[in-house]
Amino acid sequence: MKKVLIVMVVLLTIMGTVFAAGPGDGKTIAFVPKQFGNPYFVAINDAIQEAAEANGFTFRSNAPDSSIEVDRQISIIEAFIAQGVDYLVLIPNDSTAVVNSINTAASQGIPVFLVDSGADESDYVSYIGTDNFAGGQLAAKWFGENVTGQVAIIDGAAGNAATTARYQGFMEEIVNYPNVEVVTADYGNGDMGTSMTVAENFLTAYPDLVGIFCCDDQMAQGAGQAVAARGLNDKIIVAGFDGSPEGAQAILDGVMDMTVAQQPRLMGTTAVDYIIKHMNGESVEPIIYTDCEIVTAENAQDFLEWH
Repeated sequence: MKKVLIVMVVLLTIMGTVFAAGPGDGKTIAFVPKQFGNPYFVAINDAIQEAAEANGFTFRSNAPDSSIEVDRQISIIEAFIAQGVDYLVLIPNDSTAVVNSINTAASQGIPVFLVDSGADESDYVSYIGTDNFAGGQLAAKWFGENVTGQVAIIDGAAGNAATTARYQGFMEEIVNYPNVEVVTADYGNGDMGTSMTVAENFLTAYPDLVGIFCCDDQMAQGAGQAVAARGLNDKIIVAGFDGSPEGAQAILDGVMDMTVAQQPRLMGTTAVDYIIKHMNGESVEPIIYTDCEIVTAENAQDFLEWH
């Protein structure tokens, strides 16, 4: 009998070692992106979930139906706070409107990490994502070197920190290229259909247009479809921002010409890494930038999966 008990203890010890809880055992990470209709946010969600569960956390996520549903996003955040989750990872739809929710979470001992899109001054721990202003500058440099003539811009949504920074970076840099004239801009709200309509309006109002810069790939695909419908692919450059597999395929298909690639999966895994550091009392940088790069037909094949 003693031998049986010893064997059982040994087995339980081995099993306890094999199935040992990770650092997140008993803790929950909740993720609230802008929406799930854009595959970019799904890629971040999947990366956070994989990294969270691999480290023993329970993972939850929820999002509004579109990137302009600010109040709905705030309601989702507040619901997670009321549930007493341990950590919040957010991609704010509005950099100002989310401030009170961030501060409420922090006051209740729930650390907040921002991914991809920032917020105004508030009690979040870190922002992890692209330097969107620099990404906009990178796009403008590419336009300056590859385009001559009138250009239009399709921005994301009012209050969207990420797309606003891309727009601002583009506008600041493009003045260094007198061969490019930005003639108009409008919001596409991160939506393909809306952006198609916006692009159609651009094409009608500016028949000499030679380029459209869109602040994400969903909007660029919509603009590209509008351009293709008029048979203007050879005349008008369409560029996006994200480096999505769909965007890369659109480049290979001739619907788009360029995108600025981000690294959403790296953002997601880094967020979990920094949650664990914070949980262990280690210092955490307030800003962690992930790289971006230009994608064209020459390297689009390499971006048919999220980075």
